[in-house]
Amino acid sequence: MSLSAVIKDISENWLDYRNHCLDKSKTGAVIRKVKEDHKIYDLVTSNWKDLISENVNEKKYLVDSSLGKGLLSAAPWLTVMDRSVTDSATEGFYVVYLFSRSAKKLYLAIGIGATQFQDIYGMTKLALEKIDEANKKFFELFKKYQPENTITQINLLEDDLDFEDPIKGTARNLVSGFEKGTNFIKEYDLNDLSDDKLLKDLKEYIDIYSSIIEDPNAENLDILAETTIDKKVITEQKEITTNYDIPSFKPREKSAKTTRKISTVIQSKKKRRTQQSKKIGLAGERHVYSYEYDKLVKENRKDLAEKITKHFENYEYPGWDITSYDKTGNEIFIEVKSTKGNTINQLEITSNEWDAAKKEGEKYFIYLVSNALNEKIKVFEKINNPAKLVDDNSIDISTSVYELKL
Repeated sequence: MSLSAVIKDISENWLDYRNHCLDKSKTGAVIRKVKEDHKIYDLVTSNWKDLISENVNEKKYLVDSSLGKGLLSAAPWLTVMDRSVTDSATEGFYVVYLFSRSAKKLYLAIGIGATQFQDIYGMTKLALEKIDEANKKFFELFKKYQPENTITQINLLEDDLDFEDPIKGTARNLVSGFEKGTNFIKEYDLNDLSDDKLLKDLKEYIDIYSSIIEDPNAENLDILAETTIDKKVITEQKEITTNYDIPSFKPREKSAKTTRKISTVIQSKKKRRTQQSKKIGLAGERHVYSYEYDKLVKENRKDLAEKITKHFENYEYPGWDITSYDKTGNEIFIEVKSTKGNTINQLEITSNEWDAAKKEGEKYFIYLVSNALNEKIKVFEKINNPAKLVDDNSIDISTSVYELKL
């Protein structure tokens, strides 16, 4: 099946699939669930994805397509992501195909991940404003790469059409984020499609994408949302609480092990993220300090609370970020790992931190902080004595890179 035929087939059968996916929630509300027993499912998740994958360097680029996770998305989409920039359509920037809500329109663009903004600002008008702000900066930085015959606005919501009620709530916010986060938009006439045209445009956009990545102005674009944060936004956040108990770590279910070579490009990305994500780390460390201070005060040990050491502010590197105490006065050593998202399934630990974890044993903790850049910030889990957990095979540790000191 040709690429143009797949795209036309998706367009022609999309509304039928949406009706096929109609269901009811436990409360009786009408919803649409992703269902696999329809030709659209294979067209989007296999055929479309496979045909695009055949025309890109899969060692360099990751191709992903989706109908939604669990609940059906407003429309199908497909992304081509440089693995050195992002491996998820939620962040970074990428080449993206977007169908409109009716699937009667198809767009090709350079898109920026909307979810990275919503992780920080929530499903709010402010998040949309920040996406728009970042997208305009993106255009100004890279407009020299803009191809011919592009449009400036994209219409995914199609409020003017009455085949379904207009999208509302969270779903509308998500689609609006996609609309505001696109540049260099090419719109297709689905009645005049050919494989030659589609593949020519794909190559052009891959080349544009590559040029932007190699441009010196692109250094921080894999963490676009974090570059939009300012002090005003932080101070306007709702009150943050430290009044909760931290669950102890429960080992994740292990998947089948695979051997994967970590490229120097990916290592470079990780280093860049480490350097540019200081706001996330600092927010997490400050929250953990506040949590530990308040914890000891509530236990009538303000004397110990006043003795907590914030190594992260003192430029001290003992192998952890905070020295705190339990209520009996015993020292505990806390390394903080933070994310702007909801969870952490793997983390990087330095040799200095790992040496300290092995030496300090039961005194050593890793606190995992979620939603570090918004008012939902919380220590969602604490890992005690990670060295023992590794020895017990409860968690895995691996070396992804070696450093040669010359």
